[in-house]
Amino acid sequence: MRISSVVVPVLFVQSIPLGSTTPTCRCVYGEDCWPSASDFSQLASQVSQPLIHPVPPESACYPPSSPSGNCTAVLQGTFDGNWRSNQSGSMQNTNFESYYFPNGTISACYLDTSLGFPCEQGSVPIVGIDARSVGDIQAGVKFASNHNLRLVVKNTG
Repeated sequence: MRISSVVVPVLFVQSIPLGSTTPTCRCVYGEDCWPSASDFSQLASQVSQPLIHPVPPESACYPPSSPSGNCTAVLQGTFDGNWRSNQSGSMQNTNFESYYFPNGTISACYLDTSLGFPCEQGSVPIVGIDARSVGDIQAGVKFASNHNLRLVVKNTG
């Protein structure tokens, strides 16, 4: 029985710890503070399932000249909430999969491949845990806390 998927994302987020008035930044993928491959290997040894590497579901339609996955399934299911809930890299609403940078640029993977934009990760976390037990959830929460990462919980409902 699947409990939920705990996903450790790569997003920049500001949070204000209780009792503090100064915002602190979470670690972002690519920064020196990002956990090492060894850190992720250690996490992988603490959970019951292999770590997952979610991608936007629309990535199956890229590159347009030779799609990497089942683009037909994406086209048929992209507006179906049940289908979306079963995709590890999918949010309920597609706009939440896009990441807006402070300079106004956007990282996203659009269903309409004719726009000419590349498929990018957007706000979709790049690594996660397919949690099947309380221990898996605890390991994910502890890892996120120890490495100053934002924690996202995706549940199939």
